[in-house]
Amino acid sequence: MELFYTPASKLDTFVAKCLHPHKECKEEVLEAVRTVKKFLWQQCFPGKNVQVLEVGSFGNGTVLRDSTEVELVAFLSCFRSFRETEDLDNMLDQLSKTLCSCQGLLAFDLKDVWLVEEVFRAIAFTIWTKNLEGPITFTIMPAYRDLVPHGGPSAEVYVDLIEARKPPGNFSPSFAKLQRSFVKHRPAKLKSLLRLVKHWYLKYVKARCPIAKLPPLYALELLTIYAWEVGTKAHERFHLDRGLVTVMCLLQEYQSLCIYWTNYYKFQNPIIEDFVREQLKKERPIILDPADPTYNVAYGYRWDIVSQRARQCLKQCCCHNNKSPVPPWYIKPSHYTACFRVSAKGCD
Repeated sequence: MELFYTPASKLDTFVAKCLHPHKECKEEVLEAVRTVKKFLWQQCFPGKNVQVLEVGSFGNGTVLRDSTEVELVAFLSCFRSFRETEDLDNMLDQLSKTLCSCQGLLAFDLKDVWLVEEVFRAIAFTIWTKNLEGPITFTIMPAYRDLVPHGGPSAEVYVDLIEARKPPGNFSPSFAKLQRSFVKHRPAKLKSLLRLVKHWYLKYVKARCPIAKLPPLYALELLTIYAWEVGTKAHERFHLDRGLVTVMCLLQEYQSLCIYWTNYYKFQNPIIEDFVREQLKKERPIILDPADPTYNVAYGYRWDIVSQRARQCLKQCCCHNNKSPVPPWYIKPSHYTACFRVSAKGCD
């Protein structure tokens, strides 16, 4: 089945038959995840208090069929503050050297290992297992200690983050547990919409514009969650076609988007309040990470390309029923042109 040739009324079937992962493939990838975690604990961080967490699509429960890209965050207790960036660089060097030998991972019954590249504050490598035809790509991000061992972070954590005055999103991996929770505990139907939007984005936008600096998937996830929260008032029952059309319509209004949430950072503290208010005055689109107020996940990307592709999507069968356009959910323009604040309702 092809998304653009699928009638809007058949999108539930399309997601179920084409986007949900095969159980066997997913289990094989998760077994590789367990192997890599064991390797990290025993070979890379022996004797250290390290928590390794799956993030991204595998972590939040929205993985697409045949997806074999895994993101892991290693929370290291040796970091005492957001300012200790040199220790993080040293840890990346150590991890890279360990992986380059490849012998450690091969001893864990994997077929082959290749160090792919060193990305910003992360290590990426590819492994081959004995049962999967294709490779699995892992990205490992060492991070400042787990900030939410017993629930949401305190105001002091965010004050420390703001006063560290590091580049926006520099410590985003430290908030990975909150980012994962923000998506993971959503209704199954919303996760189907998330899969649908991500499939469209990967196939019809990123694959056709491989060189362009396009927004991260996380930005599309947050925009989709926003559309659902506002358009349905966070209702668990809704029509996928209207959700898809609403996201496409919002993408065409990207220059007006200004969205933030108050699940984790609140305005009781004046330092946090002043900082967030200054963030919201900046150039749009603005989609503040609900876990990290320093990180506008929408900043600096080619949203004009995404908007153009969204306009094309609205002309396809997936956005029409019996040749009639599917109506989007009603969202008042003031919601996204004035700054829309979403409460913690419906989230962990």
